[in-house]
Amino acid sequence: MKLRRRLFVFHPGRRNNVDTMRRRAPRLLPVYLVIACSIACSTRTSPRVLPAPALPPTVTTSPSAVWTFNLTPGAAHYRISRSAAITRSDSVGSHEVTTNITHEVITLAPAGDSAIDFTAVIDTFSTTTQGLIGSVQPIHIPVQLSGVFAGNSLTINSDSIDSCSPVSSALLSDLHGILTRFPPRLFRGLFWQDSLAVSGCQAGIPTTSRTIRTYIVLGEAIYENQSVVLIQRADTIRAHGEGAQQQHRLTLEAEGTGNAVYYLDTKDGRLVRLTADQELSLTVRTSGKLYQFRQSSRQDFRLTP
Repeated sequence: MKLRRRLFVFHPGRRNNVDTMRRRAPRLLPVYLVIACSIACSTRTSPRVLPAPALPPTVTTSPSAVWTFNLTPGAAHYRISRSAAITRSDSVGSHEVTTNITHEVITLAPAGDSAIDFTAVIDTFSTTTQGLIGSVQPIHIPVQLSGVFAGNSLTINSDSIDSCSPVSSALLSDLHGILTRFPPRLFRGLFWQDSLAVSGCQAGIPTTSRTIRTYIVLGEAIYENQSVVLIQRADTIRAHGEGAQQQHRLTLEAEGTGNAVYYLDTKDGRLVRLTADQELSLTVRTSGKLYQFRQSSRQDFRLTP
């Protein structure tokens, strides 16, 4: 069973009856690009938007400077912070924020022919939400996924995944961010492009998306007293989903752009940080009505000891 990178996770809330469904727009849980109560319970605090990380200045390097990056086997711990703000385009004052904190442990092992076996575990998943976005859903952790990373594809062991679980969806998305294949030779100004087609389950709704991704090597920088190579990625995103909730047909259309920056420790073979921002326009049609939303989301992955 091959699963490709999930570019967003869309979680419309549930209604207690048909009348409520007709009176109000569907609740939304945010698009989590690169998302996780502490140990199996829900936590509510005052939501906040994470500050934009400052990009370290690139170091002047000679035109002949070349770097290579290969992930080092072993366990890597990541703390992931996320925030998303949703605004209803057709309703004044409907602007709400959700935040999420995740702790994940990703363990890598060589599998031959440049392939990598991996095991990934989420042991903390803490989310805050407001009314438009929807209530915090009960979750059970830890959640673990395992599989093989070969070429540009992840193959997930089918017995280790619940693709409609928000925690599993978050972990899958994070894996595709952390386990990224880069060209064998990196130098300042190098750019390349690829496209990504995704099919998945979003809150029980079959969803497909296509993204065109463009990368460019910015150069070498000093981050927290260590040398890193910065790579920027720009995304163009389109998605479509169709399904039903409480016997009502629901369709989703989304389009937007994204931006990400990788901090690569080429000496030790570690991704030490990954930041990602995304702007999406969402259109939801249900019960003969149309609802429009705009969502801004941010993710910040940090390698921890």
